[in-house]
Amino acid sequence: MSYNESSNEIVQDENQEEGMNVSDESLCGKGAEHWEDVKYEIADDVFDGDANDYSNDYCNYGGGDNNVQRSDPILEEAEEEEEEEEEEEEEEEEEEEEEEEEEEEEEEEDDDEEDDDDDDDDDDDDDDYDDDEYDEDDFNEATVSWIEWFCQLKQNIFLIEVDEDFIRDEFNLIGLQNKVPHFKKLLKIILDEDDDDDDDDDEEDDYDEDDDEINRGSEEIYKNKDIYEQNAACLYGLIHSRFILTSKGLALMREKYKSGIYGTCPSIYCDNAKLLPTAISEVPKFLSPLLYCPRCCETYYPHKNSLINQLDGSYFGTSFASFFALSFNIQSDKKKIYYTPQICGFTINRDIRETLYMDMNKDNSESSEEYS
Repeated sequence: MSYNESSNEIVQDENQEEGMNVSDESLCGKGAEHWEDVKYEIADDVFDGDANDYSNDYCNYGGGDNNVQRSDPILEEAEEEEEEEEEEEEEEEEEEEEEEEEEEEEEEEDDDEEDDDDDDDDDDDDDDYDDDEYDEDDFNEATVSWIEWFCQLKQNIFLIEVDEDFIRDEFNLIGLQNKVPHFKKLLKIILDEDDDDDDDDDEEDDYDEDDDEINRGSEEIYKNKDIYEQNAACLYGLIHSRFILTSKGLALMREKYKSGIYGTCPSIYCDNAKLLPTAISEVPKFLSPLLYCPRCCETYYPHKNSLINQLDGSYFGTSFASFFALSFNIQSDKKKIYYTPQICGFTINRDIRETLYMDMNKDNSESSEEYS
């Protein structure tokens, strides 16, 4: 359908159905009051729909020019998609809110159940005594043993962990009972065993009701604990000095030796040979460890800031360094090199220094006699 300006009428196209030709007389000749009726007739023919659903968005009349317009289907689809997306977003927000509410309700229910369980446990302590013992055993197995804790201390990184089977063998502990007081109690501390002996009951004194005496007793108990810990460390060190002479102990000490944890030889002729810990006495609390070089066979004092100075030399003993060097054939095949003093390329005889020293002493003695 098209509009003819000369005849001022709407001409029907060939592809359109009959009944669509509307003259100017039908549109404008009858006046604006009859436009509404004609508008609905055009809507029925063009859009094949109900005239009541037709609106001014699809057909507009303006100032003498009759103009019929259709809506864009692409825009309609875009509007529908936007509406659908908005609906989906609203649904998702509602679902998220519902999930959050459900989670909050579940957390509240769990808290209520835990409170109920705690109340039940308090009421049934006597009935569940066996279960509590089982849980305590599991907890003790999960915790670190005394030996592991002791070797993890900063100053004890030079030590290795001694096997508990080695400690339980009485043959390996011969002669240590006289070196450390409270030997049996200290062994139980090292092995994490409960102390059920009646002899330990003497440590707990019968206190009076006075507060001063109670405070004194508590201070003595704390002092005893510190003493026991120190003596337990000493006993472990003495056992350690024996364990490192076994095949397993040597293997563990070899790993520490390869890591260079004990340092290197300060002599320039040893080419940074790794050192071994040693001692000059088996007596506890006599001297800190020394460092032995298997290449030059000399012993050295550790650096004053080294942590090994905080240990006791008896923790390594006097036999370990040489026994370790022989076991793994670490001793050097090179000949020892000593510094020979020279002046202008001429070596100085060592005997000359002694003769010069003797002559100087004689001169000093003669001069003193003259003044006298």
